[in-house]
Amino acid sequence: MDELEAAWYDLQLTGKVHVSVPHLAAEALAAGFDGLTLREFAGLGVRDDLEALRLLPVVLTELGCDLGTDKKPWGEIVSWESSRDRFEPDLVARTEQALAVVQRDLDRTEARVGRLTLHWTGRFDDDDEPQLLLGFDGAPFRGGGDPPPYVGGPDLPRTVLSVAAGVQDCIMELFVFFWPECPLHRRGLHLPESHSEWEGAGWPAWRCRAAGGHDVAVLGKLRKGASPTG
Repeated sequence: MDELEAAWYDLQLTGKVHVSVPHLAAEALAAGFDGLTLREFAGLGVRDDLEALRLLPVVLTELGCDLGTDKKPWGEIVSWESSRDRFEPDLVARTEQALAVVQRDLDRTEARVGRLTLHWTGRFDDDDEPQLLLGFDGAPFRGGGDPPPYVGGPDLPRTVLSVAAGVQDCIMELFVFFWPECPLHRRGLHLPESHSEWEGAGWPAWRCRAAGGHDVAVLGKLRKGASPTG
């Protein structure tokens, strides 16, 4: 039943459910939970999305779950400034440094999307790391129909990569353009897909895939009209 509750909270946060909720209902029946609405729910097909969303809170209430508006299972989203003192100093330092690195790329490419900001969801992940959301000018980005991109990493380069990837998602959803762009080929730049692509250099780079592929600049050193680095 925990999975059904998680699906409900996912719906409240993002406006969509990203799993098959009838399948979760069938699993709940197999686990020993029962109810008339739960049985109806488990029998829905893949084309019954709207009916599934209508029945989801009904099923949870029937099973005794409290879905009151005063319950905040995802936590209260608060600003980074209000929450940073709750976290380990090393995490705070690398997160703020990563934010500054990506903000520098935004500023130097004249993205004009506002000031990059961080927000805490009030929750921690399975590794006890805070779930942090990105946003612009103090407004958190909660996802554009997909789960929101949480940011973080075990070291500075991977935290920077996480922030940069999250910013790309935010800009595409909120401002509907791809950032950043290769000044030579006018195509969107990409981040490394694996640690092995940049570990030899020690720091990840923005890469254009046109003309056989070339690095444009390392993260934090991007600028408008930057020449390829090779």
